[in-house]
Amino acid sequence: MTEGFTKMSKDEYRKFTDWIALHGEELYQNKIAYETRWNSTDEFWVRLCDENNYKLNDIMLDIDEEFC
Repeated sequence: MTEGFTKMSKDEYRKFTDWIALHGEELYQNKIAYETRWNSTDEFWVRLCDENNYKLNDIMLDIDEEFC
């Protein structure tokens, strides 16, 4: 069920969605979408639907640089 997904805490997911808001046009132009699953314990599971242009790990590194 979570194969190919990256586990995020509630805070990490908030930072991820903030990053998406800042870079949404760029992602839209490159036709990149993401999928999120979550459960009642505030665990979020995220994956990019196409990692040809972007990798989720690279986005997470960029988030650390921008928001820390």
